[in-house]
Amino acid sequence: MSDPEVREGEESTEVEESPVPARDEKFGLNLGNPLESEGAAFSWLVVVIIAAVSIGAVAKLISPLASVLWTLILLGILAVPIFKGLRHQLGSPDEDE
Repeated sequence: MSDPEVREGEESTEVEESPVPARDEKFGLNLGNPLESEGAAFSWLVVVIIAAVSIGAVAKLISPLASVLWTLILLGILAVPIFKGLRHQLGSPDEDE
Protein backbone atom coordinates (compact mmCIF):
# COMPACT_ATOMS: atom_id res chain seq x y z
CA MET A 1 0.00 0.00 0.00
CA SER A 2 1.34 3.40 -0.87
CA ASP A 3 1.11 6.54 1.22
CA PRO A 4 -1.42 9.12 0.09
CA GLU A 5 0.15 11.70 -2.12
CA VAL A 6 0.79 15.11 -0.65
CA ARG A 7 0.23 17.98 -3.04
CA GLU A 8 2.68 20.84 -3.22
CA GLY A 9 2.01 23.46 -0.57
CA GLU A 10 0.16 21.02 1.67
CA GLU A 11 1.62 19.43 4.76
CA SER A 12 1.01 15.87 5.85
CA THR A 13 -1.27 15.65 8.89
CA GLU A 14 -0.05 12.23 9.97
CA VAL A 15 1.42 12.09 13.44
CA GLU A 16 4.14 9.52 13.95
CA GLU A 17 4.12 7.84 17.32
CA SER A 18 7.55 7.40 18.80
CA PRO A 19 8.40 3.82 19.81
CA VAL A 20 10.39 5.30 22.70
CA PRO A 21 8.17 6.34 25.64
CA ALA A 22 8.40 9.81 27.14
CA ARG A 23 10.91 10.44 29.90
CA ASP A 24 8.48 9.84 32.78
CA GLU A 25 6.63 6.93 31.19
CA LYS A 26 7.28 3.40 32.40
CA PHE A 27 5.44 0.44 30.86
CA GLY A 28 3.04 2.84 29.14
CA LEU A 29 2.17 4.61 32.39
CA ASN A 30 2.96 8.24 33.09
CA LEU A 31 4.67 7.94 36.47
CA GLY A 32 5.69 11.57 36.71
CA ASN A 33 4.76 13.96 39.49
CA PRO A 34 1.10 13.30 40.38
CA LEU A 35 0.76 16.86 41.72
CA GLU A 36 1.55 18.33 38.29
CA SER A 37 -0.41 16.05 35.96
CA GLU A 38 -3.83 14.46 36.15
CA GLY A 39 -2.62 11.61 33.93
CA ALA A 40 0.29 10.93 36.27
CA ALA A 41 -2.05 10.93 39.29
CA PHE A 42 -4.31 8.37 37.61
CA SER A 43 -1.31 6.21 36.70
CA TRP A 44 -0.11 6.27 40.31
CA LEU A 45 -3.63 5.32 41.44
CA VAL A 46 -3.60 2.31 39.11
CA VAL A 47 -0.16 1.24 40.37
CA VAL A 48 -1.23 1.54 44.04
CA ILE A 49 -4.42 -0.47 43.42
CA ILE A 50 -2.49 -3.22 41.61
CA ALA A 51 0.05 -3.34 44.46
CA ALA A 52 -2.70 -3.55 47.10
CA VAL A 53 -4.48 -6.36 45.24
CA SER A 54 -1.22 -8.28 44.85
CA ILE A 55 -0.46 -7.91 48.58
CA GLY A 56 -3.94 -9.20 49.46
CA ALA A 57 -3.57 -12.11 47.04
CA VAL A 58 -0.19 -13.09 48.51
CA ALA A 59 -1.65 -12.93 52.04
CA LYS A 60 -4.60 -15.11 51.06
CA LEU A 61 -2.73 -17.64 48.89
CA ILE A 62 0.59 -17.98 50.70
CA SER A 63 0.74 -16.46 54.19
CA PRO A 64 0.54 -13.17 56.06
CA LEU A 65 4.32 -13.20 56.57
CA ALA A 66 4.86 -13.52 52.81
CA SER A 67 2.59 -10.52 52.25
CA VAL A 68 4.65 -8.47 54.71
CA LEU A 69 7.80 -9.40 52.80
CA TRP A 70 6.10 -8.59 49.48
CA THR A 71 5.04 -5.20 50.91
CA LEU A 72 8.63 -4.44 51.91
CA ILE A 73 9.85 -5.39 48.43
CA LEU A 74 7.25 -3.13 46.78
CA LEU A 75 8.14 -0.26 49.12
CA GLY A 76 11.82 -0.72 48.25
CA ILE A 77 10.98 -0.52 44.55
CA LEU A 78 8.90 2.62 45.17
CA ALA A 79 11.65 4.26 47.22
CA VAL A 80 14.03 4.42 44.24
CA PRO A 81 12.09 6.97 42.14
CA ILE A 82 11.13 8.94 45.27
CA PHE A 83 14.74 9.32 46.39
CA LYS A 84 15.85 10.17 42.85
CA GLY A 85 13.23 12.92 42.74
CA LEU A 86 14.22 14.25 46.14
CA ARG A 87 17.89 14.25 45.21
CA HIS A 88 17.06 16.20 42.06
CA GLN A 89 14.92 18.71 43.98
CA LEU A 90 17.48 19.21 46.74
CA GLY A 91 20.41 19.48 44.32
CA SER A 92 22.11 22.64 43.23
CA PRO A 93 20.25 24.77 40.65
CA ASP A 94 23.45 24.83 38.64
CA GLU A 95 23.15 21.08 37.98
CA ASP A 96 19.95 21.61 35.97
CA GLU A 97 21.72 23.49 33.21
